[in-house]
This record gives sequence, C-alpha cells and structure tokens, in this order.
Amino acid sequence: MSKFLKQFKHTIDVTSPDADELIHSTHRKLDYTMLLARNLLVTIAAVLFISSFFFEEIYNILKAIAYFCGAGAYVFELLLLTDCFKTKVPHKEMFMVYCLGPLYLLMGLNYILH
Repeated sequence: MSKFLKQFKHTIDVTSPDADELIHSTHRKLDYTMLLARNLLVTIAAVLFISSFFFEEIYNILKAIAYFCGAGAYVFELLLLTDCFKTKVPHKEMFMVYCLGPLYLLMGLNYILH
C-alpha cells in the first residue's frame, strides 16, 4: 500500500467515532450512524469549499452544496447534543448550532440565487 493510502486510512481511523465511547446507551447504533453522517457531511463540505477555488464556472453551485452539507451536519449535531430532542440542553451550549445551522442554509440559498 502506498504511503498516501496508509496516511489516508490512518486519518479515517482517527476521525471515525468509536462506537464504544458513545454516551447514550439507549440507541448506540443510531448515535454512531449520526456521528458518521455528520463527519461525512463535514468532509464533503470541506472538499467542495476547496474545490470551488479551482472551478470558477461552477463556483456558486459548489459553495451552495457545501453550505447545505454544513447545515445538514449541524442538524445531526443538534440531534446528537439533545439526544434526539429528549434532553434539554442550555441555550448557551447550543448557541453555535442554533446560529450557524440556519445561517448555512441562508448562505447556500444566497449562492443558488446569484
């Protein structure tokens, strides 16, 4: 295996959540799936943001999709933090999720409408 592939595999292993370390024992598989989905959406958003620098003709489309992926990641973060809306979390801890999730949606719409 090439050095790049080994490094890529190591990066995936390090960033993937460990199912044994999840807090909520009532639905570990759902939490694990949501963590993977959140991390996948963040990765896609990052790749699309970087790609938008190199593809000027589809710049707006890439940015819009990236912002929508970011908003989706915040939805999963909200679900994880609130245990699928079963746990009340103080607003001061949820401030970033409440502000940036909708903001990412608005920014994605802005890039579509331009």
